[in-house]
Amino acid sequence: MAEERLIDDDKDKKYRIRVNEDGEEELEIVHGDDEEREEVVELEDLGLDDDGDEHEFTPEELALARRKQEAEEAARRSKAEELLQKAVTLAGEGNGEYALTTLDSARRECPEMTEIYPLQLSLLTKNFSDISRFDEVLAASRDLKKYCTAESIAEVGAKLAPVVQKELDARSKLNEQLKAENEGKKAERRVRFKAAFKKSLALFFIPFVPFIALLCAAIYFSTIMFSDTEGVYLTVTIVLAALAALAFIISVILARPLARNARRVKLNESDSSTSLGRSYLEGVEQEQKLKELLNNLRAD
Repeated sequence: MAEERLIDDDKDKKYRIRVNEDGEEELEIVHGDDEEREEVVELEDLGLDDDGDEHEFTPEELALARRKQEAEEAARRSKAEELLQKAVTLAGEGNGEYALTTLDSARRECPEMTEIYPLQLSLLTKNFSDISRFDEVLAASRDLKKYCTAESIAEVGAKLAPVVQKELDARSKLNEQLKAENEGKKAERRVRFKAAFKKSLALFFIPFVPFIALLCAAIYFSTIMFSDTEGVYLTVTIVLAALAALAFIISVILARPLARNARRVKLNESDSSTSLGRSYLEGVEQEQKLKELLNNLRAD
């Protein structure tokens, strides 16, 4: 029976590669009203970029590009299969690191080859018993989830998930302890820092309030200082302005410890400002990654 594949589609015409009963490929034009299509191939998929000019690709060019693409994909898969077999041999000989390097090469050649990732996880975890190379294990589990079948994921998960769950339970318990200790330290510092802040705030207002009052008085007398021919109001204005300036300078000096204490109060609430808090945050991040790893080992 003849096999048909649609390889191009535009406004006016479509091209179809037809494999006849003799196994030979034939190219024919299909009109726009023909709705029997199985596969549409974009120009970009064939390596033919449409740069916006008036050039139209001929049927021969499209067919050649299609065959070239298929040949390249077949070559990549063949190369990946060779590398996979080499990795299996190396793993059997006890050369785990060389096997992992070979698997990386196979993955670059053909990332959708599902046989790569169970073997990679087995090598990274010392036969599903150790997740100390955690970042590499997590990356491999993401590829396992993306490319492998539910059966493969379930098979790997049955071996590795208990190890991950044990580590997750331990990390969760440790995070609870770190959180309690961190919150306790923050509470102790909070009392001290808030007391220092309130004290510096009170000291700041001692010169600042008179500064506002003296400034307002100086402004008032400045509006009437020339109405007094004896110059009393002018003298009063100068004195008030000088006192306001002095109060302002003292306020600026006292504003520095006020700002410092306010910053301490704010930083105390941030977990990233202390070594203990950063350890807690790192633990929380690690816990989330362990949960992701465990989820990647579960077949949907």
